[in-house]
Amino acid sequence: MPREFAYRPLSGSSLDSPSATPADDKEEEYVECKHCTTRNRTRKNHWIAHAVSLVAIISLSILLIRSYDGAIIAARCWDMHNYYSPVNEALSTQPYITVRFNGSLWYESPFKGPPTPAVEEAWHSIMQYGMIAVSASDYEKVNHSTRTAVQFPEEAGGGYMVTTVGTHQLHCLHFLWQDHHRTYFPDVLRKVQDVPELYERHFEHCVDYIRQSIMCNFDTGLVTYDWVLEHQNPTPNSNAMHKCVNWDVAQEWLRDRAVEIPDGFKWKQPEGQESLPWNP
Repeated sequence: MPREFAYRPLSGSSLDSPSATPADDKEEEYVECKHCTTRNRTRKNHWIAHAVSLVAIISLSILLIRSYDGAIIAARCWDMHNYYSPVNEALSTQPYITVRFNGSLWYESPFKGPPTPAVEEAWHSIMQYGMIAVSASDYEKVNHSTRTAVQFPEEAGGGYMVTTVGTHQLHCLHFLWQDHHRTYFPDVLRKVQDVPELYERHFEHCVDYIRQSIMCNFDTGLVTYDWVLEHQNPTPNSNAMHKCVNWDVAQEWLRDRAVEIPDGFKWKQPEGQESLPWNP
């Protein structure tokens, strides 16, 4: 005779409640499933947000690394082709600017004569930040000793007196231009008369200084030749393309370090100052 087993429902099951119906079970399952779907959707959105953030962080990091590497490469490239100067810091990361020179004989340049106050002002505007102040370390990095160096007076801000080679080149070119128009300039005529040997040395110095500068920074751009009108000789076309430093950036750097000597100040070699035994 088969054994009889007494089955008792587990506590808390639906069998404990006589009022429970299959419909109630389905409703509870639906509600639970609905909450589950909401939780899954929230988790999915959460991981999507994390993934997007991670991609953004990685992309930004790559851009920063490339930018940093690009700046290092640009600085190294600049240093490879230029001797040390504190100006390099401002220019080394600046892209060169493409410029077409205007080499026409008929170009009305603001720097061309005959001399007028406007032309002279144009020349002085590109040389106005002549004397600038630098630190002792900058002075020594250009292979010069501070033992014989000229310092600006404290009332002018101190620092060691220098000028950029580019500014000196422009000064020399302006000197040659003034000599060509010497009859317009009483000061030039006075120097020619009062110190003719020194004036001649200054003139030859400027010619040779510009010569050295042109050879050092030899421009490999091409001047082409064209047939023009009915001319029987080839005519040079000097309107060539060039890669130029950012002039405005360079001038801003110089302007920030330009020194104005107080009115009435007179230079005098300090007592006990060591000096060079020759004229450089």
